[in-house]
Amino acid sequence: MKKLLLILLCGVMLFGATGCGNENVEEEKQQEQIQEFGNVEKETAEVLVAKFNTQIVDNSSLNPASVDYLTTDENSYWYGLITGIYLIVYPIDYTGDLSTDIVDYMVLYVEKNSEYEANANEYLHYLIKANNPDITTEEINELLTEANNSASSGKTVNNGKGIDIGYVDNEDNYQYQVIRLYA
Repeated sequence: MKKLLLILLCGVMLFGATGCGNENVEEEKQQEQIQEFGNVEKETAEVLVAKFNTQIVDNSSLNPASVDYLTTDENSYWYGLITGIYLIVYPIDYTGDLSTDIVDYMVLYVEKNSEYEANANEYLHYLIKANNPDITTEEINELLTEANNSASSGKTVNNGKGIDIGYVDNEDNYQYQVIRLYA
């Protein structure tokens, strides 16, 4: 009887130590999510803002994000791009150091009826390209349409290239969220 109890106890300890294979199940689940939604490399706020600025400078005459127009608020970085349009960077863990904070998501914040609201769509395209340069203009347009259509349900949309796009419409502003998916 003692041997049987000892064997059962050893079996319970063995399964407890290995987690009954839960690690393999979690790895498989993560791999499936990566295949379905994609992922991107971790990037700092400083690097992603630089990529955003490169997109703007190389492709337009819009104002890039500048530290001259940078403020911090509620653990995020706010860049004034032009009157009524802001780039907001939300790090995973805010430290106040752009060179080390890994970006969780970025937001294009647009005040409705502002003087330069017409520039928002172009800024948004550059923001998405900065987060994943492999996304085509056609894919961006599809994502934006889907995000607008999904806004009332609060869902984000994805095309398998490592970022989700969300849209939030408020009374006096709207926001496009570019959410980064990490492995």
